[in-house]
Amino acid sequence: MQLFSIGVEERDKDVREALYRKIQIMKPDGLDIEEKKAGNLLFFNYISNHDHDSDSAVKVREILHNYIADIISEVILEDLQSHMVEKIIQEEYFYFGREERNKILRDAMAIMWGGNPTVRSEVIRSRWRSRVWKRIMEHLESSNELVLEGFIRFRMKDFQYELEEAVDRAVDDLLIEKEYSEFIKLLRYFVEIQEPKVEEVHVMMGEDEKYTLLDSSLRVINNDLLEDLAREITDKEISHDDLLISSLITIAPKKIIIHQYDRIRNKELLNTINNVFNGKVIMSREGILPRQ
Repeated sequence: MQLFSIGVEERDKDVREALYRKIQIMKPDGLDIEEKKAGNLLFFNYISNHDHDSDSAVKVREILHNYIADIISEVILEDLQSHMVEKIIQEEYFYFGREERNKILRDAMAIMWGGNPTVRSEVIRSRWRSRVWKRIMEHLESSNELVLEGFIRFRMKDFQYELEEAVDRAVDDLLIEKEYSEFIKLLRYFVEIQEPKVEEVHVMMGEDEKYTLLDSSLRVINNDLLEDLAREITDKEISHDDLLISSLITIAPKKIIIHQYDRIRNKELLNTINNVFNGKVIMSREGILPRQ
């Protein structure tokens, strides 16, 4: 007697093999698995070789339904999701190179399951697993057959939507990274074409979070150009951090020492200075005082 059938597209080898492994591992005692092809689908049929009265048949089906809900939810959340993301990328962002598409895939999965400051990744996975499991059980109440791709298409639209959102965010992050990389290259070029105004610059941050630049003799660096830049700080669009970057690029020193760098909350600023002045930056926890 055939109790239930799970169908999967035969061409999806990885998903098909993952489903087969889980079916074999999580198979109720007394049932066999029969494979049958129908068009482009491969069905795994649960077969019972025993006669059951109505009461025992109900119990067997209840046990089987729980096994199937566990299997399908695992396949969707552990094996099939990466294929779904790859399909989204292939359809919407096919113009990216292979390495970029692979990065989008990795980043999208991290965004989907990485959690956030208020919700841990384990909680996100648990919520989705509970949702998927319940929907599978609802489906099993009215059908003795489940085609994996069709179930996802019609019963998992919100899951598909969240995967699409994760892919879109991953693409946005990639574009921002590329823009940042081009920006760093441009700043490096500005530094390289200039003659260094001083050999060494010490950077210190005051209590007001404004930066002071000192030369190798620990004397405050003042020149007309830096004073012009300092005046621009009155413009609300220009921050003290922007002024520091502009000043360092203008001076183009051969060596930069940033003192008490751990007090600087803007870690992106430190990364930018490191990237622009590659190999020329020293981070120090020690304080420093200017000479008069």
